Amino acid sequence: MRITRNRHLFLRRAGRQVAGLAATLAVTCGCTTAIGKNHGAAPTPAVAPATAAADTPYRIAPGDEVTITFPYNPELDHAGPVGPDGRLAIPLVGNMPVGGRTLDDVAAVISDDLRRQGVVENARPTVAIRQYGGVVYVGGEVRQPGPVKLTATMDPLQAVIVAGGLLDTARSRQIVIIHREADGTITQRHADLRAYARHGQATGVTLASQDIVFVPRSSIAEADLWIDQHINRLLPFSRSLNYTIGNGTTFTR
Repeated sequence: MRITRNRHLFLRRAGRQVAGLAATLAVTCGCTTAIGKNHGAAPTPAVAPATAAADTPYRIAPGDEVTITFPYNPELDHAGPVGPDGRLAIPLVGNMPVGGRTLDDVAAVISDDLRRQGVVENARPTVAIRQYGGVVYVGGEVRQPGPVKLTATMDPLQAVIVAGGLLDTARSRQIVIIHREADGTITQRHADLRAYARHGQATGVTLASQDIVFVPRSSIAEADLWIDQHINRLLPFSRSLNYTIGNGTTFTR
């Protein structure tokens, strides 16, 4: 009798804990807006205009194939890859640091250098990317995490699509973009891919080479993981259901 009573008490306490957890999850999932208003939660980051990403100039990245064309001096035309250190070997100019610079910036530096050497007074070179070699890294709740080949105006949604798309467990409203500046500092931005996909509200973020796009797990998925780790694997009883029909046969579900 004592063993049976103790077992009933344990199951009753476990039932109250599970019921309390379910109520907490319901409040968390269904009343997020109300809680945020009552406790002053951080507002959702403002969405940039749709033209913000398109107006951002591309910056040369290691691995890019660059072409330099001189309209009045074709003998100076040159093409070559940007090295891992961000430098490009250019005849008469030398190993020029181009990584992280825009195409117009590089063209201006080349023109100034040739003028200073007395080679060409006004070279007016055109710098273009023949083949993009940069990559961004997409991880988290996507189907195919890993490096993604970068294009000129790639945004977070495009990178996620190339990575196979979002999993059902993804938190699409708060994608994290991690970027390393030229001076080594790390910046972090957030993007709402759901608003972008459904309403055309651009994220305002153009990815650069070596950026990291991380898709976090949704609150529901985190709750499911918590239940599995702290309840399903710890409570000493089986979740299967046994029942017997009239002929004495027992079934387990």
